[in-house]
Parts: sequence; C-alpha cells; structure tokens
Amino acid sequence: MSPDERKNLPENQIIRTSSRLGQTITLEGNLTGHEDLEIHGTFAGQINLALHDLIIQKTSRVKADIKAKSLILHGQLEGKVTAERVMISETGNFIGDIITCKISVQNGARFRGTIKVNKEYQP
Repeated sequence: MSPDERKNLPENQIIRTSSRLGQTITLEGNLTGHEDLEIHGTFAGQINLALHDLIIQKTSRVKADIKAKSLILHGQLEGKVTAERVMISETGNFIGDIITCKISVQNGARFRGTIKVNKEYQP
C-alpha cells in the first residue's frame, strides 16, 4: 500500500508493523519506510517515516535529518527533526533543530539547538 493510500485510511484501519535496526548494525544512506522503526545501532543519513514512529534507543548513535510521526529519543541524535510529537528521555542527547506540534524533554535529557512549534503536522 502506498503512503498516499495510507493517508486516506482511518487511523484504526492502518496495520501497524515495526522493524528493528540491531545494536551491531551500522547503516548510512536514505531510509524510507511504511512501518515503525526502532534503532539500536548506528545510522547516518536521512530517515523518512512520515506516518510512523521512530524510537532511537540508548545504544544508538544517529546523525540524520528525520521526518516521523513521532520520535522517542533515548540515545544520541544529531540533525534536524520534523515530527508531530517528540519526546527526549532522561538518557537522550540531542543536537540540532526540531519542528514539532508537541515536545517533551525529561529531566536529565541533554538538548542543544532550536525548537519550532507548529500547530499542524504535514506528513
């Protein structure tokens, strides 16, 4: 099913699947997908998961421009993020720029950059 077809489905009819990039995996390039993604390893490049969730775990080192429905950051991330919702946990370390509708930065999180809050998310 294409991303355009998914946009037209009610949220309760979209089948949620997920993938995992393991801790020993190092990947560079452009990553696009139509499912949720959990990163445990190292990634550099661009990530486009505009209709899905991205979780960057504690063991992760990511340097990327990211577009995702939601981002949960537990590890290290450097880059630009556009997402409907961003959560940086107490173990998260972010350097860069964020454009989002909703943001949560927990006590202990490290953040250096800018945040722009938009009313609407455009996938």
